[in-house]
Amino acid sequence: MLPRQPPPAKRKPKHVPGCWLMGDARLGDALPSIIAGLPPRSAVVVRPYAMHSVGQAALIRAIRRVARAKRHLLLLAGGGSDAGFDGRHGQNGLFRRSSHKFLSLAVHNQRELARAQRLHADALLISPIFATRSHPGSQTLGIGGFARLAAPVAGKAVALGGMEAKLFGRLRGKGAVGWAAIDAWLPDQRRR
Repeated sequence: MLPRQPPPAKRKPKHVPGCWLMGDARLGDALPSIIAGLPPRSAVVVRPYAMHSVGQAALIRAIRRVARAKRHLLLLAGGGSDAGFDGRHGQNGLFRRSSHKFLSLAVHNQRELARAQRLHADALLISPIFATRSHPGSQTLGIGGFARLAAPVAGKAVALGGMEAKLFGRLRGKGAVGWAAIDAWLPDQRRR
């Protein structure tokens, strides 16, 4: 008779930052200074596929330096090695959990929500809440749709899509623990 195996250890929930920046070519070379201006312990998602290829390696090194200095959570989206990152951000249908590093997943519907729960994602970026420049004409979830998807993942739901700080207050009581954006971090947007 084989000895009984202990049940798998329950994973301790990880801190989900309240403020998220999604790296993008629109932010360009200003990314390090924008990251320096984020509140400490924010999240930065580096998306090499959404950045200009010229000077990309140097820009990512600069992003890492600034993110470490501010104690930000630094996640890599897309393929490649995540060495030097705290974890990954993935498109839900294309990702498999491969480590105990931080994992955030994009969630757009109930099917993706169920998959993210099976993968024990640490954060779920639920989108698009509002209209975005990134996906013009896409159907949005609105506040009600966000609330329905966020309800079963209390403490892990991050609102993405047309978000900015003042809109986060409307979603906080609907299950949002954080908000993520690209355009809200553009220098002309931050002055508003």
